[in-house]
Amino acid sequence: MSITLISGSYPPDICGVGDYSFCLMNNTNRHKWNLFYTSKWGIRFIKSIIKGINKTNPQTIILQYPTEGYGWSLTPQLLSIYYSLFTKKKFIVTLHEFANRTTKAKLATLLFFFSNKIIFTSSFEKEAALKLFPKLNTKIRVINIISNINPPTIMKSWDERNLDLVYFGHLRPNKGLEDFFYVADKLKSTQIKIGIIGQVLNQYENYFEDIKKQFPNLNISFFFNKKSNEVTEILNNSKICFLPFPDGLSERRGSFLAAISCGTYVISYNGPYITSPLKQIAKIVDIDSAKGTILHVKENMNNEIHKEYMTKCSSYLQENIPKDWTEIVNKYESIADERKKCID
Repeated sequence: MSITLISGSYPPDICGVGDYSFCLMNNTNRHKWNLFYTSKWGIRFIKSIIKGINKTNPQTIILQYPTEGYGWSLTPQLLSIYYSLFTKKKFIVTLHEFANRTTKAKLATLLFFFSNKIIFTSSFEKEAALKLFPKLNTKIRVINIISNINPPTIMKSWDERNLDLVYFGHLRPNKGLEDFFYVADKLKSTQIKIGIIGQVLNQYENYFEDIKKQFPNLNISFFFNKKSNEVTEILNNSKICFLPFPDGLSERRGSFLAAISCGTYVISYNGPYITSPLKQIAKIVDIDSAKGTILHVKENMNNEIHKEYMTKCSSYLQENIPKDWTEIVNKYESIADERKKCID
């Protein structure tokens, strides 16, 4: 078996799917797996891209999508059509987003449906696709994501944690940062210790600075572009993680998985993709009730209740999420082994 993984972003690029690709490749057998990465995705480069992919001599090609590096290029989709229809190589695409993409983005995604197999990273993403395209059922597989952040070796108790409230994730539009700052401003008089952990893409620096200017005099500690082990330490030192996603919490949110892996109490929003198990772990609020809920949790949580919460989080992770990256690699290899054109 020879597999080539394609990603439009890869560390040090700031991109969640790029981080996913990095973690995946770090746990593969390099005698079986190769990485193809380039920063040039314009259609005019497609011949050189195909040449570069073919140099790795793959039997199976697995493309991760979307990434920051692809931008709005249709080259990834054209690769899917070319390899799936005009070669003997098996082409698999992993779609990390579908349900909440714009109409324009969904239309662009349709071209990936020529792929021999389509992998979604959560069941709700799969169901969203099948509602629109039920005939895809034989092509679709699900490999749930895990956190790119490793859990701590020793989990801190509630009283040992020094940061009261944090946000964790990419600092960009449509992640709920405006709501986080709004709630932080409402908490200003409470002397609560607040932190923001994340990565800022160059193109969103002005966006982030504009939000900060709207809420002056906030005492927030910023932890930018930290290494994975440093993020683990900060989350393990944090009591509450407020994740106000505009479209609500879902099982594909890596920041949520990272937070509960570190024993941080998660508060988030409701939405169309939230599942019943998630509601058992995260406290669901809206922007008006967030302040009161955060203060209530801070004042009433203790080591014993927090220990029960961590047990609940651990059970959720064991029952719903792959245990490690090796398991994810094995799932990819199993799908790659499936017969190319036949229904299983």
